[in-house]
Amino acid sequence: MRNKSFKLVFPISVILAITLIFGLAGNAFAKTSEDSLEVLVSFRQKPGKDEKALIENEGGKVKRTYHIVPTIAASVPKGKLDSLRRHPRIVSVEEDIPVKIIEQTVPWGVERVEAKTVHAKNKGRGVKVAILDTGIDLDHPDLRVAGNVTFVPETLNGDDDNGHGTMVAGIVAALDNSIGVVGVAPEVELYSVKVLNRNGDGVMSLILAGIEWAIDSGMQVINMSFGGILNWAWAVQAALDKAYLSGIVLVAGAGNCGDQNIIYAPARYGSVIAVGATNESNTRASFSGTGSALELVAPGTNILSTRLGGGYGSGSGTSLSTPHVAGVAALLIASGVTSNVKVRHILQASAKDLGTPGRDNWYGYGLLNASAAMKADGNDLGDTVPPTTRIELSGLVGNEGWYRSEVTVKLNAADDQNGTGVAETQYSLDDGKTWLKYHQPFTIANEGINTIQARSRDNAGNIESPVTKPAKIDRTSPVVKISATPSILWPANHKQVMVEVMVTGSANDGVSGVLSYQLSVKDEYGQVEPSIGPYLQKQIQLEAWREGKDLDGRVYTISLIAFDRAGNKATAQTVVVVPHDQRKEVNKDGK
Repeated sequence: MRNKSFKLVFPISVILAITLIFGLAGNAFAKTSEDSLEVLVSFRQKPGKDEKALIENEGGKVKRTYHIVPTIAASVPKGKLDSLRRHPRIVSVEEDIPVKIIEQTVPWGVERVEAKTVHAKNKGRGVKVAILDTGIDLDHPDLRVAGNVTFVPETLNGDDDNGHGTMVAGIVAALDNSIGVVGVAPEVELYSVKVLNRNGDGVMSLILAGIEWAIDSGMQVINMSFGGILNWAWAVQAALDKAYLSGIVLVAGAGNCGDQNIIYAPARYGSVIAVGATNESNTRASFSGTGSALELVAPGTNILSTRLGGGYGSGSGTSLSTPHVAGVAALLIASGVTSNVKVRHILQASAKDLGTPGRDNWYGYGLLNASAAMKADGNDLGDTVPPTTRIELSGLVGNEGWYRSEVTVKLNAADDQNGTGVAETQYSLDDGKTWLKYHQPFTIANEGINTIQARSRDNAGNIESPVTKPAKIDRTSPVVKISATPSILWPANHKQVMVEVMVTGSANDGVSGVLSYQLSVKDEYGQVEPSIGPYLQKQIQLEAWREGKDLDGRVYTISLIAFDRAGNKATAQTVVVVPHDQRKEVNKDGK
């Protein structure tokens, strides 16, 4: 049995969520000077030397370049922000928003979620869980940290200097070692990813760096016990989506905003499991955030866990309900459930329904239950079918699927009739490197073959595999040339009525390619030959003159008409003259 005499209640402030902080003294993350601003600059393609130079040429300083999203963290003069935003290579320039933990009362939940009943067979061994937070006490006797990293300036490793991260880590993975407390999944590989400093302060760029590290390092679960901001920078949202699509289970606290129908970011995003808090009576904790994005609830009041400095303490908040879900997700993965989407469905389907029957804004799908999750019927997981997205294109249609105008792209997404409904549709124009949220039809003007990818996510977390459609655009006519040799042709004698001329032409199109071309001849009285045919070089005969007619000679216009595959037309002409007056002096070659 565990010794429960170690329970201590410390009146210290610990973290529940992240909120915007404006004008706080000593905040080293928000602004470097009155004339510059910390920003996240997101590009249309992976940033390289040219993109860095673009920022530096505007007087900016590059701080960090990310590779999971096409973004650079930089310090930029305020007067140059608009110039950067107008640049065609740049998608967005967003302030590197300062964030801070909200002070709260500090965390019993392992028995209530029935994790202990699972431990005889499964303690989460080998599953990699990243705690994005203030760090973890690397010397705590009840925690075994497999690895650590820091992105906080002026720190050397992922050691905790605040306490919040250590408490969160204990709920996930405190060791089953007869001292202190036991975590939900005591044998996971625990990783400390320090993105918040000793005061609980941080910025979007540090959180983005932590997510990127977690993807690169093969993490299977990411716990984010922070919130407090409604909307995060696009780059961080995109990184969360990329992490989810890479197979990682993402879990975050709904926030301590009470019943205001608000779920804070990152929990409110579709790729993340939003977790609310319940008390010992299995009712919603008064501080727990509510809203349609809420997915699960877990114990979040008076939760005993590991404390900075080697001890133990208890506290309350959605920060402490969140790691319960992260721990049970790890148990499911250790049991052989390899798909993060399936993990999510099992957690939903096995939750104990509370409040209004079915999913609701106070309890989501219900109270987390590890024992039920391990016994979940794989055929009874609720909505497991992703939505479907249809890409519709419109414009001036040419041949072979080419358009000879800008193309308007419209995305139509639908979920199965028994599904939970479409939550979001995204599109990519760079082979999936960058995904943008679809709001309304948009146009593409770039000539060539533009590959459009689209995908949708439903409210159960299912994401469809991207669908692809090419938008082939050629708005430029072919380049055509024509010449005739010679261009002035004298008949050998006045009785000759036919003369020959060599016609040479060319037709090129660098986008869709030339589809067809025709030569035609007209004289000054009308059309002589409607079409000579599809030739680019041909010797043709022209009538020289008739006695009593064409006293000034005869003029022929030879035309080359070409069409590209998009239907663009181009015409080139040359003139051949057969004079009547033979007394003019000309060169022997007729020129």
